[in-house]
Amino acid sequence: MVDIPKVIPSAKPKKAPIHIAINTGGINNWCEENKKEFSKGVKKHLELLDELVNMQLSHKNRVLTINLDEHEHMLEDLKAFFNHLISDERIHNNQVRVFIIGQWYELDSELTDVFKELMEKTKDYDKFFLNFCINYDGQEEVLGAIRLIVRKILAEKLREEDLTKEIIKENLYTSYFPPPQLIIETNWKYSGLLLWDSKKALIYFTKRPWLLFEKRYYEKAINFYNKEVDKNE
Repeated sequence: MVDIPKVIPSAKPKKAPIHIAINTGGINNWCEENKKEFSKGVKKHLELLDELVNMQLSHKNRVLTINLDEHEHMLEDLKAFFNHLISDERIHNNQVRVFIIGQWYELDSELTDVFKELMEKTKDYDKFFLNFCINYDGQEEVLGAIRLIVRKILAEKLREEDLTKEIIKENLYTSYFPPPQLIIETNWKYSGLLLWDSKKALIYFTKRPWLLFEKRYYEKAINFYNKEVDKNE
């Protein structure tokens, strides 16, 4: 697991969750409801993703995990977005290490090459961590971990009686990171994002869909987290 030092809370909001996860999506629905071309929805989607990077750095959230619930029909746009991150000064000046999580290697080879370059260029950074879940499913993540563990048991590299929750964590995509403290959902229901690690996480459901997400909703989610933490202190 990545060593996450103690975080000094920012002045406003007063506490900074170490790990925030957010689920995006609903692009097609937004375009249909607002009679907009899909390309306009994608453009707004990518602008919001870019703004999330600013929000993470502004609020000193050491780990931000973003689930890209939709990726079909926008591979070229995603390629441009991640290519931009490779040379983004925010990434390098703030030492943000970027991870791609999920079955992303099954996607277009040109896009996966961009992912590999981005992860390679940021591999020595350790101040902030920015995770993008692409071609990801929470249940599939747990299932994949179970399959790896079964193989280890069959190969006699692990004894069944030695199986623990910690070993399951070690075999997840997200084995390097602490569980999220706050999950932001923009689709009115829990998406299964970081399913294994979601226990004890606070879940904040926004009042508007993802493409209407604004900075104030990120801050409202953190304030919600602050209030719940204060109740239990």
